[in-house]
Amino acid sequence: MMAFPKIEDIIHPSRHLDLIIADFEEEHSLDMRRTIIYEVYPEKGSFLVAQPEPPILKSMIGTTIKATFLWYPTPTEPQHYAFHTNILTLTDYTLSPGHQTQAVLLSYPRYFYTHNLRLSYRVQPVKEFPISLHVPKCKDTLSIIDISESGICFSHPKIRYLQDLKPGDRFHISLNFNEEAILRPLVETVRKFEKKEFPKIAFMAVKFLDLNTKNREFLARVIKRIERIILRKRAGLE
Repeated sequence: MMAFPKIEDIIHPSRHLDLIIADFEEEHSLDMRRTIIYEVYPEKGSFLVAQPEPPILKSMIGTTIKATFLWYPTPTEPQHYAFHTNILTLTDYTLSPGHQTQAVLLSYPRYFYTHNLRLSYRVQPVKEFPISLHVPKCKDTLSIIDISESGICFSHPKIRYLQDLKPGDRFHISLNFNEEAILRPLVETVRKFEKKEFPKIAFMAVKFLDLNTKNREFLARVIKRIERIILRKRAGLE
């Protein structure tokens, strides 16, 4: 019988969690954002976590999301567990005297369940390691929302060429990784969407189709590198 950790052994200050904001299993990717627990209020049915990157928006208050963590039911076999939680509100949190940051109040979990984390971890590019994106018929560099080993999500000013593409359509993109390498993979359109708060911008998610092993290994190293930078920032080390 699978062992499960006690809720109070997991939901405590300094525990790291991965918040799954959106889960697109058919795309083999997900919107997952790393965070850390600041405070726990079990008597109020809530706990406070750091605002992740990309940040959770006010428009997402009331949304039910998943949170995952790694736990060892045996000394040698780690297992991913998850729980559902509601985004209750956004608030300010005092890290130290004179230092405030935004935090997210989440509902306290009722139970845990095992979670097969088989999808790709996404990160948002950081200024310490910039990644530039170019697409056909557009001279400007486009904004990357997040990138993973399996694909990329980006925004564009409603470029006609991209607007005309449908899910399943394929095209090439160019990715410049801080002048260390340039990849020009073939990608397939997976998802297109818009947000009412950004009426002049469209969003697009694509998956990589023809990355060889060398390029996939390079991409995995880049994502780990960005993740380390983000974690150091959250820890106040940069």
